[in-house]
Amino acid sequence: MELPYTICFIQRGDSILLLHRNKAPNKGKWNGVGGKIEKGETPYHAVFRETFEETGLLIKDLTFRGIVSWNNKGGMYVFTGTEMEGTLQEGPEGRLEWKTLEWIKASDQVVSNMPIFLPEILGAEPPKEHAFTYSVDGEILDYQLRKLSPSIIQSSEKQSSFAPVGSGY
Repeated sequence: MELPYTICFIQRGDSILLLHRNKAPNKGKWNGVGGKIEKGETPYHAVFRETFEETGLLIKDLTFRGIVSWNNKGGMYVFTGTEMEGTLQEGPEGRLEWKTLEWIKASDQVVSNMPIFLPEILGAEPPKEHAFTYSVDGEILDYQLRKLSPSIIQSSEKQSSFAPVGSGY
């Protein structure tokens, strides 16, 4: 399964860096950082690049933690990271803030599926698929947690020869 997007949840202590999105999809909601996978990129390369572009941070320990899919049509590869270098810089994508998991789980200001999948993503369990089914109005109708095939896990992992141009990494 090839998915078009990546997302990363960067952790610092008991807080997670979130982006208050200025653009669709999810405009006006808090979400992780990430974006589209460009032609020729692996999911790891894309999330590394997107995280740097949106935050100014180089994440040194990006870890694949699963996928989130929707309506059996699309989805994103999910990564986490805790070790970073650089200076946090906001860009045109939106405002950045550190939020606790408890705030995320209780907030109606976050993307609707995040309180459901994020606790599992941040845990120690093996990567899984978080499969959501939505109504035409965007309401969550169903959620299933599924095992991932080893091929998806392997295709999402780090390739050590990659560093974004100009990153100094």
